[in-house]
Amino acid sequence: MQLSDVVRDELTPHELVWVDVEGEDGDAVAEVAARLDLAASVIDSLRHAEDRARLERFPRELRVRLVAAQEAAGERSNGHGSSVAIEMVPVDVVAAANLVMTVHDRPVAGFEHFVEHIHGDTRLGTLDAASFMTALLDSVLTIYLQLVEGVERRVDALDQQALRSRDTESYLNEVVVLRRRVALLRRLLAPLRVTLAPLGRPDLEIPGLGEPWPGLMDRLERVIDTVENARELIIGSFDVFMARNAERTNDIMKTLTILNAVLLPAAVVAGVMGMNFGLGFFKNENNFWFVIGAMLTLAVLILGFSRWRRWI
Repeated sequence: MQLSDVVRDELTPHELVWVDVEGEDGDAVAEVAARLDLAASVIDSLRHAEDRARLERFPRELRVRLVAAQEAAGERSNGHGSSVAIEMVPVDVVAAANLVMTVHDRPVAGFEHFVEHIHGDTRLGTLDAASFMTALLDSVLTIYLQLVEGVERRVDALDQQALRSRDTESYLNEVVVLRRRVALLRRLLAPLRVTLAPLGRPDLEIPGLGEPWPGLMDRLERVIDTVENARELIIGSFDVFMARNAERTNDIMKTLTILNAVLLPAAVVAGVMGMNFGLGFFKNENNFWFVIGAMLTLAVLILGFSRWRRWI
């Protein structure tokens, strides 16, 4: 369908048009909005869009501004959300009677996910504009969940690394990357609490727009809780790493202590035997081997006693 073919006045109550605009040219976006017969105030807000999340209510339209998070375009090959880079895409969603318009400067993974799931669904046209808008927002939140799942998988691998690997630098670098990733997701999601909360209020009703999906806020809270849980998992993994390092340090100190305990009697005997006294004991060359045997016997006795007390 061409944009020139869209005539909102001719749409029936069971017809809905979704116009998806991709580009950074504010004037071009304003021209598309004007062709769709959106109010001048809506067009002006689209032309001067802010970077932060925001909800604006107009007499006949509703506009939601949010930031979608997704894997960077060059790192989507594995599909598991395990890449390091996160791409942030500002998105505008405008809902009017029988119309939903979305504006973004790059492809949005959430919208692609939405299209994949609605392909061939003939019941989609029965949705009103408000319900369709919240369905798009929910798809954006779904991508957040996928990113968090990728973090959780990497934390599982971190736990194994903390228990088995001695590469401390590699482990700490991975922890820092994941903590930054989770912190970024938290910063992007937190403003949505204030932005999307009015969608559930009864005073938001706009004629011809319909009612937004009431479960959207619950969905948002679930996503935020999942991010918080991922943060706790990272902290727990670091605790495992510190406990394992403490255990290794204790093993080293125990080994050094036993080694000192074994060598100390030998050092004492050697010191005594090295004293410059003219005793007859020192004139017998065979006593050298007796002293060596005594040193070895003391070492064996100390090791045996340590083993009996389960110190080693």
